[in-house]
Amino acid sequence: MKRVDVAIVGTGFTGAVFAIHLTRMANDPLDIALIDPNPNSGRGLAYGTSDPEHRLNAPIGFHLVYPDNLGHLAHWYETNRILERDPEARGADGQIYMRRQDFGCYVGEQLQAHAQQNPSSSRIMHLVDSVIDVDRDDSGFLLKTKGGENLTARLVVVTTSYERPAVPRVFQDDLLTHPSFFRDPWDRERVASIGGDANVLVIGMAQTASDVMASLITRGHAGPIQAVSRRGLRPVVRPANAPPPPDPIIERVNRNPSLFVAKHGHQSSALDVLRTLRHEISDLEARGDYWTTAFNDLRDSIWQIWPALSDDAKAAFMRHLRPWFDVHRFRLPPQVETKIHAAEARGQLSFQAARLTSATSTGDAIEVTMRCRDGTTQTRAFDAVINCTGPETNPARCVNPLLRTLVQKTYASPHPLGLGFHTDATGYSIDARGNVDERLLFAGPLTYGTFGDQQGAIFIAARLAKMMPKFIGNLHRLN
Repeated sequence: MKRVDVAIVGTGFTGAVFAIHLTRMANDPLDIALIDPNPNSGRGLAYGTSDPEHRLNAPIGFHLVYPDNLGHLAHWYETNRILERDPEARGADGQIYMRRQDFGCYVGEQLQAHAQQNPSSSRIMHLVDSVIDVDRDDSGFLLKTKGGENLTARLVVVTTSYERPAVPRVFQDDLLTHPSFFRDPWDRERVASIGGDANVLVIGMAQTASDVMASLITRGHAGPIQAVSRRGLRPVVRPANAPPPPDPIIERVNRNPSLFVAKHGHQSSALDVLRTLRHEISDLEARGDYWTTAFNDLRDSIWQIWPALSDDAKAAFMRHLRPWFDVHRFRLPPQVETKIHAAEARGQLSFQAARLTSATSTGDAIEVTMRCRDGTTQTRAFDAVINCTGPETNPARCVNPLLRTLVQKTYASPHPLGLGFHTDATGYSIDARGNVDERLLFAGPLTYGTFGDQQGAIFIAARLAKMMPKFIGNLHRLN
């Protein structure tokens, strides 16, 4: 049986960066196990794509691994001459929008470099496997894997992301296995098998849907593509002439008090935040400035605004405001915007605000009925239906065996809003009885309910770097 000091479940961006900073800051050598069925560390779901159309949705300067070395990624990009192999990376605004696979390669290389040599002389082991069960005792956790391995760890860090997109109710049961229903939009080989003249329905209009549509268009898809979502909200177009933030992004994110709070003070509700934001945007536009200035201040201040809101205020935000926040927060890279707007202009691509009411199999096709926002009803047959809805965020309802087990055995509990896990202000699990477990920590997207936006690389890396000294101190205390 293997014994380690720290077991990190998940080797995507969050898991890789956690291991990197742990080895950099630890006072003594540690035995660290990374556990993930993906042998390519650092990629995860976000950066594991091999599709060249999938790009980071912000310029290269907004992504990093080392908050104390802001130019490291740009230097790596230039040294490896990535732009020569990917000249389309330079957008119309002159900024570099990396392919996600290139950023994943960078993160993976940084992890491998630290596995070979690091300041604390810690040892990193990558176990290519999945954790399917877990037990807790006074000394830590026993992790059991699908491959039959047993591993004990003094402290466990869960960095997995959310589940794949949730399946709309009308496609559950029999249609789940229909050959024309594409449940997983990241199954590139299967999506690539869609016929070039197929009539395609894309469920969703956010970043994943935009990536899928851009990929289809680039491959020469000639058939009609219709995107549908309940509200019809699409990512907001990046203003062409809006200036970049005046300060490095990491300085903006780390300011205390945050930019928004320093300007406007603490807000007591999500509605107050919205009113303040709208007022500032009105003032900016009256002076000929851009809305992005005010919104960026809010985005870079979420770490301080969100925890200060009451549970009722957070629930109100999720119920009424989050879709509008997300379409402004997750703007598309200009390369993707250009392809989508061109397809829309020539009439190939259309967008519809509607609610799906039924779906039935009609041989090789799927007939879908939707009720539109204007009250009318449409029924159409599609050769392919691609599911790009949002992920399942409640760990009690997901299919990941580790996350479900942690809930079922009461070692952890879902956040009251169903946004990942319930944690304290560091990320340690709060179990079903309300007790904090300092041997079980969550990091990354699974902590959205506690910290707010934990989906962007900059926000994850910044928080991990700040909390790492406390984590290491706790690890030594629990020795």
